[in-house]
Amino acid sequence: MDTVINDILSSFSQNPVVVAVALLALLALGLNIYLSIRLDRLLRGGDGKSLETTIRTLHEKVEKLEGHASRTTDLLKDADRRLKRSVQGVSVKRFDPFQNAGGQQSFATAFLNEEGSGVVVSGIHARDGVRVYAKEVSGFKSERELSEEETGAIEETRKKLHS
Repeated sequence: MDTVINDILSSFSQNPVVVAVALLALLALGLNIYLSIRLDRLLRGGDGKSLETTIRTLHEKVEKLEGHASRTTDLLKDADRRLKRSVQGVSVKRFDPFQNAGGQQSFATAFLNEEGSGVVVSGIHARDGVRVYAKEVSGFKSERELSEEETGAIEETRKKLHS
């Protein structure tokens, strides 16, 4: 046995290529052992779970979050659509329709959404009673003729909505 070892050692000392290959093999073996230890630690995990189980759990959580985000986006779009149709601006203009009447008991009130659709309601107070008028508004305009006060209420509402 001693002669075999001596023969190997003498061939190493006589051939530098064999020495280099042997050193590279030892280096590769050392790296392989080091990486195997690190891989075992990674797969084992800190609490005994495997990496595959952790990845699977995280994937399930991400899928749930994506579903939740999708549902939330749909709800927000629906809420935004409904909000655009709802009354968002209200303006009241008080006035005296007759020169001898005081107290500004008459009014014009605009109830509009952000697209300018809604209604303008006017109440004219006179000695013999009160008359109430309603006119449909679309795009901040009405097909019916508007009084100066009704137009003013609509314009004031428009300013509130776009400020």
